[in-house]
Amino acid sequence: MSDPFVIVQEDVTASFEQAKTLLVSWRKLSGKRRSPQEENEYQFMTDEIYSTANSISTDLDELQETIDVAREAPEDYGLSLAQISERQSFVATGRKALEEMRRALAQPVSKAKAKAKPSSGVADERRIQNEHHTVEFNQHQAQQQVLMEQQDEHLDAMMDTVRNLHGIAGTMNTELDDQAILLDEMDGLVDRTQSKLTVARNTVNKFLQDQSSRSLHVILILFVVILVLIVLIIFT
Repeated sequence: MSDPFVIVQEDVTASFEQAKTLLVSWRKLSGKRRSPQEENEYQFMTDEIYSTANSISTDLDELQETIDVAREAPEDYGLSLAQISERQSFVATGRKALEEMRRALAQPVSKAKAKAKPSSGVADERRIQNEHHTVEFNQHQAQQQVLMEQQDEHLDAMMDTVRNLHGIAGTMNTELDDQAILLDEMDGLVDRTQSKLTVARNTVNKFLQDQSSRSLHVILILFVVILVLIVLIIFT
C-alpha cells in the first residue's frame, strides 16, 4: 500500500515545478510594457500562480497534520524519528518557497506604487486585481493558520482522551487479572474439598463393610450354638 504522505508530497513537488515555470514567464511580462494579448497572458498566469499557491498551501497543511499525528506514535505508522524529521523539513522548505513566491507576486504591485506614474485604465484594473490576489492569498494563509491551531487543539484533546482510555483499559486489565487469580484459588479450594469428601466417603464405605462382615459372623455363631442346643435337647 502506498504511503499517502509520499503521494501528496509528489503532488506538491509537481505543483511547485509548474508554478516556477509560470513564474519565469510571468516575471518576463511583468518587467515590460505589455500588448493587450500579453496583458491577457499576464493576468492568466497571475491567476494560475495564485491558484497553484493556494493549492500547495492546503496540501502542506494536510502534510503537517499527518506529521503531527505520526509524531505522537511513530511506531504505529512504521516511521523512524529521522523520517519524521525529514518530512517536517520538506514542509518547512515548502512553506518558505511559498512565501518567496508570494513576495515575488507582490513586487510588481509595490514597484508600481513607488513609481506612481499615470497608467491606463486597463493597467489600473490589472494592478487592482493583483492587489486583490495578494490580499486574498494573505487571508487564505491566515485562515489556514487558524485552522491548523484549531486542529492542533482537537488533536491534543483526542490524545488526552486516548491516554485516559488507555489508563481505564489498564485498570480493567488489572482487575481481570485479580479475578482470574481468585478463580484459580477457588478452583484449588474446590479440588481440595472434593478430595477430602472422597476420602471421607471411602472411610464410611469401609466402616459399613466391616460392620456388615462382623454381623454375619455373629449370626453364624448363634446359628451353630442354637443347632447344638437343639441336638442336645433331642438326645438327652
